[in-house]
Amino acid sequence: MEAEPTTGAPTPNATGRVHRVLVDELADRVGDRREATWIVEHVERSGESDPAAVAATARALAERRVAGEPLQYVLGSWAFRSLELAVDRRVLIPRPETEQVVEVALGELDRITRGRRPDAGRPVCVDLGTGSGAVALSLALEGGRAGAPPEVWATDCSTDALDVARANLAAVAARHPEVAARITLRAGSWFDALPDHLAHRVDLIVSNPPYVTEEEYPDLDPGVREWEPEGALVAGRGASGVGGTSDIEAVVAGAGHWLQPSGALVVELAPAQADAVAHAARRAGFSRVGTAPDLTGRTRMLVAER
Repeated sequence: MEAEPTTGAPTPNATGRVHRVLVDELADRVGDRREATWIVEHVERSGESDPAAVAATARALAERRVAGEPLQYVLGSWAFRSLELAVDRRVLIPRPETEQVVEVALGELDRITRGRRPDAGRPVCVDLGTGSGAVALSLALEGGRAGAPPEVWATDCSTDALDVARANLAAVAARHPEVAARITLRAGSWFDALPDHLAHRVDLIVSNPPYVTEEEYPDLDPGVREWEPEGALVAGRGASGVGGTSDIEAVVAGAGHWLQPSGALVVELAPAQADAVAHAARRAGFSRVGTAPDLTGRTRMLVAER
């Protein structure tokens, strides 16, 4: 039997023992073994091979988590559908509810695409308030199941958020250059960022706008309230008087100028806002107005068709 080497890189068994010991240590510190495992594995995947350096970096990340920073920001990335997105305090953390918004939006895109002439060209999608780029990148990557893959425009009034979206777009471009080539990021508030030539040419508009009410905000979990950007969370009362709907109403009211006749609008919202937002969509001229649930069965989005 060969003796274990005493110099050089750690053996696989030794590496495994170091991993387990470090996870045990951090689990006691952060109070969650799963999170401790994610932190250690994140550092190990970074390419650092020196056990002491891995331990020091992992302990520093664990201290950030103990201080209340969301795990997603500590790790610097988080999964969203088929994507691994860079995230930090400049953007909202991607959430499962928004993954379901994308699923519903893709269904609407399939419906629209099936009804298009073969020579109609690519469908056009718009993601308003793109943040990390989660929705826009997912639409570009997964769209096209029923026809040509879409051209995607993504807007945000936050230049900080757009910097994060650009980093995520660059990551997609490294693996799927043909997908990234169909995505355009633009700075500006809602529809103001879109070029005039898209008027009445857009097939699908998707948005996850701020919809937390000003009254709810102080009671949010500290991990949300103290770390995520308030401007991406909170909206004032809409014309209906319902809290948190001012930005949703702006999206609904402006959509008609951009959508083509068979186009659709999918907007994330809170369950208590659904009736008021549906009424706003009917006032804005949408002929078919409905809602769709999230994975827990709660009403989570407006789905309106021209």
